[in-house]
Amino acid sequence: MKRILAGVACCFVLGLFVQAQSIYSFEGLGSLNHQGMPNNVAMGEVGIGTPTIWHINTQNPANLVYNTFSTFQVGLEVDRRNFSGEGISGTDTDGGLRFLGYAFPIMPGKWSSSFGILPYSSVSYNTFSEGEVAGTNGEVAQISDNRGEGGLTNFFWANGFKIKNKFLVGLRATYTFGSIEKSSTISIGGNDVPVSNVTYEELESYSDLNFLFGVGYRHKLAEETFINFGATFSPKTPFNGTSELSLIRLSNSGSELETVNVGTQDIQFKLPGTFGFGASYQKLNKYTIGFDVETQGWGSAGLESQTYNNSLKIALGLEWTPDYDNVTSYWKRAKYSAGLNYHKLPYIVNNQALTDFGINFGASLPVSGFSSLDLAFKWGQLGESSNGLIKETYYKVVIGATINDRWFIKRKYD
Repeated sequence: MKRILAGVACCFVLGLFVQAQSIYSFEGLGSLNHQGMPNNVAMGEVGIGTPTIWHINTQNPANLVYNTFSTFQVGLEVDRRNFSGEGISGTDTDGGLRFLGYAFPIMPGKWSSSFGILPYSSVSYNTFSEGEVAGTNGEVAQISDNRGEGGLTNFFWANGFKIKNKFLVGLRATYTFGSIEKSSTISIGGNDVPVSNVTYEELESYSDLNFLFGVGYRHKLAEETFINFGATFSPKTPFNGTSELSLIRLSNSGSELETVNVGTQDIQFKLPGTFGFGASYQKLNKYTIGFDVETQGWGSAGLESQTYNNSLKIALGLEWTPDYDNVTSYWKRAKYSAGLNYHKLPYIVNNQALTDFGINFGASLPVSGFSSLDLAFKWGQLGESSNGLIKETYYKVVIGATINDRWFIKRKYD
């Protein structure tokens, strides 16, 4: 079974990162992705104050101390969205690699390290509008076709340390990079007015380094029963990029007639400062109840030409194992999860803040040794179908693999 998991993992690695299908990904850096693993998705995206020895904690580097195994995680995500609004409806589906990480102990129980790749943001939209040119009494029409694709990726290296019996600290260094390509084609024509087609193309490229600090604390209440606390902080960070602008004149058939390179300019973007807090009540190998609160200061970040809200995310989750030591019932040894999350997004559309609400559930099914097949499902709703907005009802399915082993632990023989 472990060979099967490894084969599945290799297939995932050869895939492409999933692109979010939100129509609102035209805003800012695109749709912002959750920075947790499949098991976190199943548990409502909780993780800041919820340690585990079985999976990699990518939300709070301090909790890596609990990774005493060498752990490899990979996950595939499929995203389907239904759109509805004032005279608008549609569906879209896409999927690909979404989670990839590896953690290993350097000094078991005292220092563990991790690295991996997670998509930070995704852009994938295509909008179309049609109307008359003002002052022409409807004799001249304007058609606008707007498209965007791309996104940013986080490559991270994280370390967690135990500084005292109950206190943990961690540091994650992240290199964020990627590009976003946007185009807008405008066609103008009508009675006695020849059709004119012009495409405006912009290629934004970003790359920079940022850091996240984490702390953790575990207090023992009774035998194998604990209460855990965690907190994370990342400072507001300059995030440099460049923008290449081009104007393309098209023929009526859509072929390119002339291209004008407007030039390249620097983008002075800022990633927001972030503060997160989480807590959990845990009975080892039985159940865990956890919650997270995370804020991001987008109101003082971003571009000077754009206005954002400070974002807020609240998550609540539960994980339960019926009978971890049961040798006769496979399903009683599985871990089952469920959770809720609410996210006030930083983007403002039509002078209104966007909110995202999700219901999550899933399971980690044991396989050979301490490895597992991780499944998660999320139903969510983003935006609304009135006030000039579009409501997105979406479904996410996650299939992941976790391989735990003691690859770097020195064997001892009696």
